[in-house]
Amino acid sequence: MNRYAFALRMARQDARRAKGRTALVLCMIGLPIGVVVALAVLRATERARDARDAAAAAPSAAETAVLAMIFTMVVLEVVLLAGPAFVVDVRRRRRELALVEAAGGAGRHLRAVVLANGLLLGAVAAVGGAVLGIAAAAVTKQVAEANGAEPLGPFTVPWLTVAVTMLLGAGSGLLAALAPARQAGRMDVVAALAGRREPPGRARRGWPIAGGVLVVAGIATSLEGVRVLAEFGAALGAAAIIIGLVLACPWIVGTAGRLAHRLPLPLRLAVRDGARNRSRTAPAIAAIMAAVAGITALAIGSASDFRQDRVEYRAELPMGSALVRPPLEQADAAGPALRRDLPGVPLVPLRGLPGEGSACPNGDSSDCLSVSFAVDDKGMVGFNHVDHVVGGAREARMLLGRDDPAVTSALAAGKIVLFDARPPAGGTVTATVSYWADDRQHTAGTVQDLPAFAAQEDPHVAAIVPPKVAERIAEKTGIAVRTEAYGVDRADHRVTKAEQERLDRTLAGFGRGDGQVYVERGFTGSHGKTTLLLGAAAAILALGGTLIATSLAAADARPDRATLGAIGARPGTGRLLTMGQAGFIAVLGCWLGIAGGLVPGLAVTRPLTESAGDEGVPGHGAIVDVPWLLLLAIGAGIPLVAAVFAGAVTRSRLPMARRPAA
Repeated sequence: MNRYAFALRMARQDARRAKGRTALVLCMIGLPIGVVVALAVLRATERARDARDAAAAAPSAAETAVLAMIFTMVVLEVVLLAGPAFVVDVRRRRRELALVEAAGGAGRHLRAVVLANGLLLGAVAAVGGAVLGIAAAAVTKQVAEANGAEPLGPFTVPWLTVAVTMLLGAGSGLLAALAPARQAGRMDVVAALAGRREPPGRARRGWPIAGGVLVVAGIATSLEGVRVLAEFGAALGAAAIIIGLVLACPWIVGTAGRLAHRLPLPLRLAVRDGARNRSRTAPAIAAIMAAVAGITALAIGSASDFRQDRVEYRAELPMGSALVRPPLEQADAAGPALRRDLPGVPLVPLRGLPGEGSACPNGDSSDCLSVSFAVDDKGMVGFNHVDHVVGGAREARMLLGRDDPAVTSALAAGKIVLFDARPPAGGTVTATVSYWADDRQHTAGTVQDLPAFAAQEDPHVAAIVPPKVAERIAEKTGIAVRTEAYGVDRADHRVTKAEQERLDRTLAGFGRGDGQVYVERGFTGSHGKTTLLLGAAAAILALGGTLIATSLAAADARPDRATLGAIGARPGTGRLLTMGQAGFIAVLGCWLGIAGGLVPGLAVTRPLTESAGDEGVPGHGAIVDVPWLLLLAIGAGIPLVAAVFAGAVTRSRLPMARRPAA
């Protein structure tokens, strides 16, 4: 039997014997794989719905880059979390491995045994995680569609992506076992058979220096890279900072151990135990740090983006007013149905002359006449609910939300009221009616010397045309006045959400078309759900990593706990020790993550928020919003919860020390 078959047999026997440790490692590797597979399946299912568009069916370069970053983070998390498990496993099996070498095995046999553990558990976890991810995606699709969500599409499994993810899962298990395998190959057989602990390995002095250099380079890249690479500059800087902190984690843990002499006894023991066993403590802290750093940067970016939405929000109607737009070809027919939905509420029909770019009911641009007025606008770019409203004081009050004496008097005098336009020369404008045919604009007729008045407001209409003027334009050019929408003046009634839903259902009965109901309620966006999701993700990742590392530390520290019991320590001391270990890992991991994600998060706000999101919005510069409450909850709340939970599941009774048989 060669050493590989022998190693796989020992790995299989050990996995069956140590079921708790096996389940822990399988969860470490399988759960991230399951999450990635579930997201990939849901994305492929959504793409299958849009498969009619070949461009939509092909993933973009940005999506491919994001997918590669997700895969990289999964491998990093698995290696950093599963690596300490294999380190502790090597310590647990020191006597067994020493017997293999004493029986004639060499260092390569011991390395093969540990690597076989990583390969076997990684392969099983990858298969289980893929099955779990596909099942989770199927359940998510069924539940979402059962609750009235838009159908995602035919259930589609991207087998190539799933296969690559499974290979990465198996490979990450093997990578996590590399360092413990090297440690096993250099084992002191005599010390292992005698039950003596090996002294901790010497710290690599070059790693903290390299880590510090990478952190500085990452900060510079985050701050300056956004000028050239936009969001990708901040992403590259964040990657450099995270890698630098990962390299510096063993030194940081060791420094914390040297500063622990002022802490109470249980905390002092916990910190020094973590510093003495940096090979299992530092990777766990690095894994938590990487996850929290990414969430910190994402939280700052999303909070700033949300604040930009709030700053740039512009009301489309006067506060409390509503606008109902039926499908254009059925606007007149929808009027009676809408009045039945709002009994006793005056509906203001908004009849208009179509402007350039207006919708054509029949789709033939040669039959669609549009009118424009020869006057310079002020350069503002926006949208219009209706291009040229035909009406008087009632329509003006509904659109402006108040009575404007200047507008009212101008309309009463038969003048066209122009919005967002400079005062017309001589107080008159020319109406030009045109149409498009053969890719050229043709003039159907003009009406000159129409009296006009320029108003300063922006009610999202180009002009209000008095009915008599509109009739004159229609008679000379052949353009038709049509009903385009119905308005509800806030002075008459404020449409409730229930009434809005009823109007939506009524419009749906006239066909999907472009019908919509808009009620101006101001900025109603909320960032609470996003904050909750980010906080939950941080809690799951940080708590999971903390509890995994704490369980490994508790298993590795049984001799120390037995010594405490032998010298008469109180039963609660062991529980406090476990709580201290959990708190130490969580505090360092969370606060290093917050520090590591702060600069990239601040840097990414510049490309995200510096430019206005909509045309016509005044410039405002970069907008920065740091969610301090969320970061405080991560930095203080997660360590507290981790410590309390670790203490709750720890037995107070200390194990008894036993002398080995002579």
